[in-house]
Amino acid sequence: MSILPLFFIIVIFFTQLIKRPFLEKNLKKIFWIPVVAVFSLSTIFSFLQYRAWKENKLMQFVFETDGGFSGFLYNAFMSYYAPYILSLFLAGILVLLMFIINKRSGYRFFEREEILIAFLASFLVCFPGFLFFIFGIVIAYLFTHIISVIIKKSVRGNVIPLYYFWLPVSGSVIITEMIWLSKLGFWSLLSV
Repeated sequence: MSILPLFFIIVIFFTQLIKRPFLEKNLKKIFWIPVVAVFSLSTIFSFLQYRAWKENKLMQFVFETDGGFSGFLYNAFMSYYAPYILSLFLAGILVLLMFIINKRSGYRFFEREEILIAFLASFLVCFPGFLFFIFGIVIAYLFTHIISVIIKKSVRGNVIPLYYFWLPVSGSVIITEMIWLSKLGFWSLLSV
C-alpha cells in the first residue's frame, strides 16, 4: 500500500523541482488526486480481500467465526481505511495550524502552495508514519539551521524555508517504514 503514496510523493517532488510554476498554478486542481487514489486503492484491496475470504474454505471458516460480514468490514476498515483517515485528520490539523501561523505573521513563513504540499506529504505517510514525519521535519530543519549557522557564522535573520523539506522527509519516512520500521514490534503497537 505504501508504493502508491511514495509514487505520488516522487512525482510531486520532481514537479516541484523542475516545473515549480506549473505546480503553483495547478496544485489546487490536482490536490485531491492522491487522496482519492489512496482511498480507491483501499477499496480495491478490501474487495480483493473479501473475494479471497469467500473463495478459500479455510478463510470461510475464519470469516464465519470472526463475525461474518461485519467482522470483515471492521477488519477492512482498520487495515486499509483507518490509518489514512487518521492521517487525513492529523494533516488537516497541521495545515490549519500552518494557515493560522502564516496569517498572523503576514504570510511570511509559508509560501502559497506550501501548505497544500505539507498536507499531501503528511497525509501520504499514513499513520503511525505521521508521528515520524513530524519528528523528521523538526530534525531536518534543525540540522539545516545548524549547518547554515556554521557556514554563515550568524544566527540573526537566518530563516530557512521548509518548502523543499516536506516531500523528501515524507518519502524518507515511507521508505524507512517499508524497510525497517514495519518489522519492529513497537510499530504494531502504534498502528491503528
